[in-house]
Amino acid sequence: MSNVVVTIFVFALMLVAVMTWSQVSFGSLDSGAQALKQLAETATEVARTDIEVTDAQEQGAFVEVYVRNSGEIHLAQFHAWDVITHHYDGAGDYHINRLSYTQDADPGDQEWTVADIYTDDSLGQSEVFEPGILNPGEVMFIKLRLSPGAGPGTTNWVIVSSHNGVVASAQFAG
Repeated sequence: MSNVVVTIFVFALMLVAVMTWSQVSFGSLDSGAQALKQLAETATEVARTDIEVTDAQEQGAFVEVYVRNSGEIHLAQFHAWDVITHHYDGAGDYHINRLSYTQDADPGDQEWTVADIYTDDSLGQSEVFEPGILNPGEVMFIKLRLSPGAGPGTTNWVIVSSHNGVVASAQFAG
């Protein structure tokens, strides 16, 4: 009789252990499946995203950069974009800067802003459909301020990266 009680107890303990292990395993598999699904969605979004810098030039205290959305998805979340510059100042010193995003019309030192979004490359019509979103085919006018500014006669570089990591770049003269 005592062996039967011990056997039932051991069997119940094994059953609880197997059920706990199964629950943990299924939870891990579900987490892994969700991560793979998110990875696939992100990869699809990146594959459908394309930007290109169509022009970059220094204009007084600012650098003006024009970025075309040549991909298939709408782009926004500008606070999550990166703008990086490599430039030489007037003394010939080399600077690499990651600029901060601002919504102000005139960015401060080491800041950039979206000054306007145009419907196409002609830059004649500001966007009217979904304001503040860079739709496919539209061109975004970025205004940035470097400190110290780019030196005269220097060749410099601006890099723009969208919120999902798609990168475009161009050179500009100081």
